[in-house]
Amino acid sequence: MSTALILSGGGARAAYQAGVLRGVLEIHARDTLPFEVVCGTSAGAINAVYLAATAHRARAGIEDLCAAWRGIRPGDVYDHSWRAVLGNLGRIAASSLGVGARRIPGALLDNAPLRRMLPDWLDFDAVHRNVATGLPRTLCITAMDYCTGTSVAFVEGGDVAPWERLYRRGERTTIELGHVVASAAIPILFPAERIGERWFGDGALRQLHPISPALKCGATRLFVIGVSAPFAPSPAMRERRRPGIGQMAGHLLNREFIDNLEADIELAQRFNLIAQTLGPAERERLGMAPIETLVITPSAHFNEIAVRYLRHQPRTVRLLQRMLGTTPRGAGASFASYLMFDGEFCDCLMAMGYRDALAERERVRDFLAAGVSPDR
Repeated sequence: MSTALILSGGGARAAYQAGVLRGVLEIHARDTLPFEVVCGTSAGAINAVYLAATAHRARAGIEDLCAAWRGIRPGDVYDHSWRAVLGNLGRIAASSLGVGARRIPGALLDNAPLRRMLPDWLDFDAVHRNVATGLPRTLCITAMDYCTGTSVAFVEGGDVAPWERLYRRGERTTIELGHVVASAAIPILFPAERIGERWFGDGALRQLHPISPALKCGATRLFVIGVSAPFAPSPAMRERRRPGIGQMAGHLLNREFIDNLEADIELAQRFNLIAQTLGPAERERLGMAPIETLVITPSAHFNEIAVRYLRHQPRTVRLLQRMLGTTPRGAGASFASYLMFDGEFCDCLMAMGYRDALAERERVRDFLAAGVSPDR
């Protein structure tokens, strides 16, 4: 049996994953990563690479990751100066009038600060050493090829053959900074990243089957950390007025980062129920081996937490959100939460993630014990 960790995207929401993993490693009570396959998408790719780099000292590594999220600021991720934000908006407006069309910015925000920060977070030499020794066996980072509209899973390590499916494929490579920046390039907000001769964007785009890369990498058991509460928000957070662009953008981001993963997990669980009605020979013939999953999701809505930290966002970003019609409620707050790279907000999400993991202590312990060999 091979166990995969699946880390979805969600901008600043990915801090929640660090908190969950802190709780998981406390329950695991060993100093190595209890997953053979680690898959990351968007901001989850940052966490995935961090885990791979520190897999040989997992408990100290997760504490370092939590400290990094706790210390993050908006300026570490994107340029929020008036000159940068208003300059991009001005060039977009000018291009609509046919002025300066060649200088149209590739996105609303410049994520050059993220590219400068990530080398301080991620030790790629350590990643390659750990993967080479099988700790973890396989690292997988997903990005979207803008040229073909294909979801591409970049795979390092393991005995994994490249694959090709409708709008998705797997490529063997050596994971580097560009793959992570590309995977975390939220469309419209952040510009595309060039890898070789192709341009890539956020891995959640066109990722129709988010658990598929883990299965292609040989996993038969999935540990999934979501970034959205599986229940309706409180009545106070429900937007009742006519939706603005910000609210629509919030739903679009939720669609890309959250809905596909939840739908894919539900589909896997349905296949498991069908497989249980078949005999071993029939399951093998149909390729319907059971997939054991453990999913941890937030116990509260991030939207409601984000409202308390809206004032911490840079003035330029608050202006941009007002221009998009974002309100501090419902999907408007959801849109804001993706860009809320504020240490206090991230610390709050990590604390929730840690509590949510410990609340599932027995299930986590049993799941890990069933799939991890004694030497891990």
